[in-house]
Formats: sequence, structure tokens, C-alpha cells
Amino acid sequence: MGGPAPSFDWQQLLSGLPVGQLGFGGMAGLVAGYAAKKIARLAAVLLGVLFFLLQILAYEGWITIHWHEVQRSADEFWLRAQEQGLWERVWDVVTGNLPFGGAFTAGFLIGFRLG
Repeated sequence: MGGPAPSFDWQQLLSGLPVGQLGFGGMAGLVAGYAAKKIARLAAVLLGVLFFLLQILAYEGWITIHWHEVQRSADEFWLRAQEQGLWERVWDVVTGNLPFGGAFTAGFLIGFRLG
């Protein structure tokens, strides 16, 4: 059951890794994720304030909001994005250089969590 533990040549193992891409990708992802969370938080607050302001103006009778038109426009936008293959293109870019993309994604998630 026992036996000698397998020995690894760490030098050989590490020499095959694209450490530069992993390090740069991770740091770039960390910074981008941190910034994305801060920007997303600001955008959410601004959208909330805008929605609240529109509701007040509509309540006072100063404006009329046709929510069904807003919904139709949003549906058309997402449908166009799907037809143009936007998400597939983004996926191709992320997976095109997998070590960098993987490190970037991991760094992005960590940065987003820290932000």
C-alpha cells in the first residue's frame, strides 16, 4: 500500500507554464474586476435614481411612460445581440489565448469580489 512518493521535477514542470501570461492576466483581471464592480455599483445607483425620478414625473402627470415600448426596445436589443453572435465573439476572444484568458477571468472574479 505504501511505497515511495513520486518525485517531481518542479523546474521542468514550471518551465512549461506561461507564467508571464498567467501573472499579467491575473493582475489585469484583478484590476478590471475591481473597476467593473465599482462602475456597476455606480450604474445601479444611477439607474435607480433615474427610475425613481421618472416615476415621480409620471405620477405628477408631467410625462407619460409607455413601458410596453421600453420592453419592446429592450427585447429587440437582446435579440439583435444574439443574432449578431455577440456572446459567441466575446467567448472566442476570452478563450483565444487560454492561459491569459483563464488568469484574467480568475483575477476578474477576485477583483469583482474585492470591489
